[in-house]
Amino acid sequence: MEDAEILKILYMQNPWWEGKAAQAPEKKRGEFHLLKKTLEEKQITAILGPRRVGKSVLMQQLINDLLETGVPPKRILFAQLDEPRLEGEKGLLITRILEAYYSSILGKSPIDQVDKVFVFLDEVQNVGKWAESLKGYYDRNYNIKFTVSGSSSAGITRGSSESLAGRVNLQLILTLKFADYLMFKGITAPHFQQQIKSALDDDNPELLWASLKKSSIDLAPSQQKIETLLGEYMVKGGYIELLDKDNYSRNLQYLKDLLQLVIYKDLVKVFGIRNPKNMEDLLLFLANHSGELFSEASTASKLGMKNQTISEYIGYLENIYLVSASRIYAANRSKQIRNPRKIYISDSGLRNALNGTYSPKALTDGKDAGLMAETVVHSHLLHLAFYLDSYNAKCYYSKNGNEVDNILQYSKKAVPIEVKYQNSINSEDALGCAKFMKENKSPFGIIITKNRLDFRGNIFYIPLWHFLLIC
Repeated sequence: MEDAEILKILYMQNPWWEGKAAQAPEKKRGEFHLLKKTLEEKQITAILGPRRVGKSVLMQQLINDLLETGVPPKRILFAQLDEPRLEGEKGLLITRILEAYYSSILGKSPIDQVDKVFVFLDEVQNVGKWAESLKGYYDRNYNIKFTVSGSSSAGITRGSSESLAGRVNLQLILTLKFADYLMFKGITAPHFQQQIKSALDDDNPELLWASLKKSSIDLAPSQQKIETLLGEYMVKGGYIELLDKDNYSRNLQYLKDLLQLVIYKDLVKVFGIRNPKNMEDLLLFLANHSGELFSEASTASKLGMKNQTISEYIGYLENIYLVSASRIYAANRSKQIRNPRKIYISDSGLRNALNGTYSPKALTDGKDAGLMAETVVHSHLLHLAFYLDSYNAKCYYSKNGNEVDNILQYSKKAVPIEVKYQNSINSEDALGCAKFMKENKSPFGIIITKNRLDFRGNIFYIPLWHFLLIC
């Protein structure tokens, strides 16, 4: 491909070079403000997340913000790397784009460019050896801030852990968190990520408790509306395109179409799956057993597939963020590998679309509402773990006499988090948390309830809607 053709594509993707703004909504989810801060850092920012969650929109919003703060338009480059016309360039693509940009748009070489340049590369995993390309520019200390995005976990993390070790700041973007869902619906609610981090860092749960008590009072006038929106969120899920769409039949079709796109474009094309129907069957099975202990052998027998195939397929689904897996909390890796994992569908709306519960009526079934709650809690804990420490904070489960749904590990501290989405909580409901806390010297534990807010015996009892604001 000639430089002229590359530039033609870049002009289409960078309308601000010709005095136009980036096309992006004004309302911004919470992660925007975290990403904005990263623009001041030298480290490469890598935005990870599944398809259709708004990674590209966040990039466009960051670009508009830079333009509003006075950054000259031509010092901002955006390249959408899954553009079909660019596919032929393979591993040379990023280098070709940057060379064309510097020579024809800036009229300078990178070494002569004194003022900072902001480069946004969307769906970077589509380019072979992308990490090596960026490493060359990064290590020469050119005044460039790179922000990249990708919908393949392995495609991004492998590059960041090998060629770009220590040079990348990972940011996870999943479907909308409940706090952002409320914000888009006109309810401003506080976030408590920093409070739980301080409580963990200082071994002082009272810091978190003080914030929870205050916010409970402040949000009391809006609580009924918040609880109504929680039910809507649990059924619809967090895909931003469905935010203001109340036709559940059309929403369901959207999610089914999205699954078909992911299966046939990402999984078949990228991983070379020969029988997509097997993947569909596995996804349906996982949706009906989301949050349960998972056995490759048992699942393979039920679906008429090989153990190895099941294991590989789970890895592919994790890679593109359709599912997440938690291992047992254990001191050694071998014990974790020997024990079954828990597999969760990444979004409650996707889960409901797959298993036939995509309807507000599903909330009247206490058991199914509880399963939705477990799915929502797990996805929010993934957000929280990334916020606390994107490389080292993890989510596990515990099964040592009394099972605990989730264990949040951060900075050598383990917090048991049990979901009890029900109207009444008794002393037996706290046994698993209490036992785990004693055995592992946890700073505190959390039991997620339907309506109880309390703190006793170093265990928080927090309503689901309130807990989601922590994440």
